[in-house]
Amino acid sequence: MAAGDRVATVPERMSDHWRIAMFALTNLFLSMHRTFTGHEGHSPSVVLIYCTVSVGNIQKLMRERVIPSEFTATAVLPREWVVPMSRSAIAATTGLPRETVRRHVAQMIEAGLLVEDPRGGVTVVPGAIQDRALEPLLEAMITEFSRTTEALLRAGVIEVRNGA
Repeated sequence: MAAGDRVATVPERMSDHWRIAMFALTNLFLSMHRTFTGHEGHSPSVVLIYCTVSVGNIQKLMRERVIPSEFTATAVLPREWVVPMSRSAIAATTGLPRETVRRHVAQMIEAGLLVEDPRGGVTVVPGAIQDRALEPLLEAMITEFSRTTEALLRAGVIEVRNGA
């Protein structure tokens, strides 16, 4: 893809390829789920909470039009870029019962997966990507994502469009 190009859906091709698209996307979900739960042997609920907090914590940064290059890899984010997530927000986002979230978050804090933030809520432990050896996990997920993208491109339900 050239600079300015974008990936777009092709609605008129989707109805002819729902089975292929659904297989590709569901397989991607299952592969990512297997990768996450298998990495450290956590339950699906713990993985769901951890991923929710991870995404919630960096939402401020990801809303930036241009993400500063020093924050695109694995550098620890300054705390002003990290948005703590409340247990209520985690429950609302995941659909898990609040008591389940409260119990798992307490266990995750004790296990060193999450930390209480002085501003309220919880955050992922700074440096988690390196400290928990997540780089190979991320690489495996990107590889599976690429395979899924190729399948969707071949089916014609997505395409690369020239941004010019």
